[in-house]
Amino acid sequence: MTVVLSYPARPPWLDPAAFPFHSRFCDLDDARMHYVDEGRGPTLLLVHGSPMWSFMYRHAIATLRSRFRCIAVDLPGLGLSTAPLRRGHAHEDAALRLTDFVRALDLKDMVLAVHATAGPAALAMAVGETPRLRGLVISNTFAWPLDGDPRLAFFVRLVSSRLFALFNVGLNALAHVTARIGRRNGRFDPAEREAILGPYRDRQARRHLQNLLYGVRVERERFAALERELSGLAHLPTLLLYGAHDNGYRAGFVDRWRSLLPDHRLALLPEAGHFPFEDAPEEATAALGRWLDELERPRSHTAGR
Repeated sequence: MTVVLSYPARPPWLDPAAFPFHSRFCDLDDARMHYVDEGRGPTLLLVHGSPMWSFMYRHAIATLRSRFRCIAVDLPGLGLSTAPLRRGHAHEDAALRLTDFVRALDLKDMVLAVHATAGPAALAMAVGETPRLRGLVISNTFAWPLDGDPRLAFFVRLVSSRLFALFNVGLNALAHVTARIGRRNGRFDPAEREAILGPYRDRQARRHLQNLLYGVRVERERFAALERELSGLAHLPTLLLYGAHDNGYRAGFVDRWRSLLPDHRLALLPEAGHFPFEDAPEEATAALGRWLDELERPRSHTAGR
């Protein structure tokens, strides 16, 4: 049985001023999914990349909740979500739990926004739950095997290697690097750094993070199947929201998305890197907001007749 409940306690490392939203938890059969649910209006489901959590959408939520229902959920085992870990099945399991999550909240007519390592799992959920979707926002992510691209093959081998796991799980390397230099423009303030590092004080969260990276290599057949299945989403209006300095953009990801999702618009942020909502929060949120408003406009005109 699934139970949805509010959870008032906050971890001591999370400054309420930095993340001024009420935490909620959805208990599934084998996982507890943390999320925030702010505002009213058409539903926007935000799924973060790693090593971030729903905290990365704080600026967008604060701005957009005045006219949209903004739901930001933490991937299983990351942020404030907890789940068992199956080595080599991170993306598969995340897709299953995101499916359970949208069913538990009975989300309908929603726009799904995905970033980075959330892409494969969230889009696999979308393929299975297409009637619930109104549109897609694709931000610096992928939905195909990466090791076939010679520009990325070394990166895939590196982050999925035992040596990288030693540094990442043992020394919390990726979260520390992100908290220190993850923002291309400026630096995170102390409260922001604490919020990024906080979840990874738990070694199990670091294992979940590394399992996602390991999965980029070992779940390649699942990614290949997902790319074929994306034809089922091709009718959905899509915003491609990319930082011009993101490695995926430089590797030609946008061109691939254009062929897979033909009803698209590109919002390219010239000063943003991998985390556009951190590098250029006002520009990224404004681009997202304009596109969402345009998506709603035909429905408003129809309702007014």
